[in-house]
Amino acid sequence: MHIGIRLQALLFLILLLGCKASEPAATDGKDDGPGGDPPKEGFVETPALKKIKGNSIQIDPVMLNEQGISPETLVADLKMANIKSVHFFVAGYWDGRKDNQLLRPDYLQALKKEGIAVWIMLLGNCIYGDSSLPVEWQMEFLTPYPSQGIHFYSFHRPEFVDWQISRVKAILSNYDVAGIEFAESYFPEWKTLQSNGFYGDISAYARKKFTAQQRGTNAATLSFDYIRNDQTLYNKWMDFRVDAILDFNKKIKAAIKESAPEVLYAAWGMAVRKGTMAEIREHFGLDMVKMAKEVQPDVMVLQTAAQDWLDPALTYDYLIQYTSLAKAIQQANPKMALSIQADIVSLGYSNPAVAKRHPEWWLRFFDLSLQSGYYTNTAYEYAFAKKEGIWTTGNLTDETPRTLYKDASLQSDVLAEAVVPLSLIKEQGAHWKMVYTEKGVGWFYID
Repeated sequence: MHIGIRLQALLFLILLLGCKASEPAATDGKDDGPGGDPPKEGFVETPALKKIKGNSIQIDPVMLNEQGISPETLVADLKMANIKSVHFFVAGYWDGRKDNQLLRPDYLQALKKEGIAVWIMLLGNCIYGDSSLPVEWQMEFLTPYPSQGIHFYSFHRPEFVDWQISRVKAILSNYDVAGIEFAESYFPEWKTLQSNGFYGDISAYARKKFTAQQRGTNAATLSFDYIRNDQTLYNKWMDFRVDAILDFNKKIKAAIKESAPEVLYAAWGMAVRKGTMAEIREHFGLDMVKMAKEVQPDVMVLQTAAQDWLDPALTYDYLIQYTSLAKAIQQANPKMALSIQADIVSLGYSNPAVAKRHPEWWLRFFDLSLQSGYYTNTAYEYAFAKKEGIWTTGNLTDETPRTLYKDASLQSDVLAEAVVPLSLIKEQGAHWKMVYTEKGVGWFYID
């Protein structure tokens, strides 16, 4: 049932956004990323941050259980990709209470034993599947959003924000975690205001709240058409959306730090190729510079927008096109660690006709992100990737340390000497093996 709901929602998303994939921007390949590796001016690498530095992966715990993956296999698979932390992604309704069926103790114990840090990753604006939250808290869209097993809730509703805070406190009282985060903490959706109308929240509640701020509590509630067609009001409406998301992030961070100061908080932004900060602010309600300055999360994540991961021709180095966004965020708060998220499986899982993003793709993405100055990274998602056959499957039988070459040629640049392989990616000819190592992707020559 879980797979059916998620896949149904995904197929609808592809139908909704597939024709609006952002066009790739031209690049000369010379951009250096968000600003170089830490330590940088103002950056303090705390013990809590050190636990999550490097590669990371999202894990759907329901899918993990359904796949029958053992704790031993999970840990072995993660080590082959040099994973330092995992993000248990809970998309369904969960109030944060102890749930050994959702988050199995044997998985958590195996990860802890191996020193792999655990994040709890929730969704900010929606819940997949059944939800017992009041219907009144839901967003309203310009065009009614077809029911695809997703319930969207509004950041304008203080009761909804309070519920999110309560589940954070419950999680921290029941689980020992390295961090908590809310992905999808934005208002839908990219440029749908000019197209299919899946734009929210324009509910009477939101508009009444906005009207009271602008015209007083006794004023008649403004229609969205009126707001949209008055540029001064529309600018204030954009501020209204931004402020709601900032307030949500501030309150979640405060709840975490009051309950467990050592637990990290990651705020999530969004990146779109050729999308400007101003456009992201307008369409998603995300002012990422303000978020970096005012929320001051421990980590800020640049999420790859669906408009990009839906592109079947997307190359692993697309993150270079996010550089201007990343640099602006980092400059706004140099003390903050920066992360980037990719989706390696959703498109291929939903459409078998497109090329899959095999380990060579996503491991190179991981490498480039760290080389570009991101402190950590993550991707959606391990259990689906394993089901689709795009996770690493094994290592060389001979794990002797060897010279790691950039390309499959003895004349190629040497990346490192005396390197131990973590996993075998592919073979070329009789002697060359593409491997993953702690130094990244490269080639071994084996006689």
